[in-house]
Amino acid sequence: MSLKTCSRRLLKLHTTSLPLSTQFRSRFIIQNTIYQAHSRPLCGTRPFNMSNDDDYMAFLNKANQDTGADATTQQKSSVFKAKDTGSEVPKEIRNVCKSAVYTSDADEPFEEVSLKWEGKNGLPTESEFAKLINHSSPNSAEIKILDPLNWDSRGQYTDVIEAVREASKGNDVRVYQIVRDATRVEYWVVSHADGRLIGAKALAIES
Repeated sequence: MSLKTCSRRLLKLHTTSLPLSTQFRSRFIIQNTIYQAHSRPLCGTRPFNMSNDDDYMAFLNKANQDTGADATTQQKSSVFKAKDTGSEVPKEIRNVCKSAVYTSDADEPFEEVSLKWEGKNGLPTESEFAKLINHSSPNSAEIKILDPLNWDSRGQYTDVIEAVREASKGNDVRVYQIVRDATRVEYWVVSHADGRLIGAKALAIES
């Protein structure tokens, strides 16, 4: 039996019964040891040294950095468009967003909304709204249109609703509930005026 074949069997024997993370480290150490055995005469083989551990840690750190970057990119891509370039936000909405906060598992501030909207039937449908905010999957987006009084049954956000109604010159106000993931939902309190969809939105953490 060759040294190479024996080494492979040793690698399999030492790793298959271990947890996945331990298997990975064990394979790394054994493979480096095998490499040393093949690349040097047996009489001159040196023991496994700390530089290999350093290489292993550097590899893990690089993997963690890549994962973190991917998570950041994913998080950024999940944010919906709330304002179009050059689309003015009415002062009533600017003022209320300075202090209004949505209370859930975490308190989140209300943010300004001003999007170009030329809809002839008032406010957009669920699918139209999904496209308007640049939802990544507009045809399968989880969106519900709510009555403001049902949404704010305790009267906690009356100032937000009234600010949107005043900014829209008395037009109809609706709340769009948008599911982002299992624990995060956005509520958009909006109306329409002068070719724009205007209002305020907030993130709710609902675990």
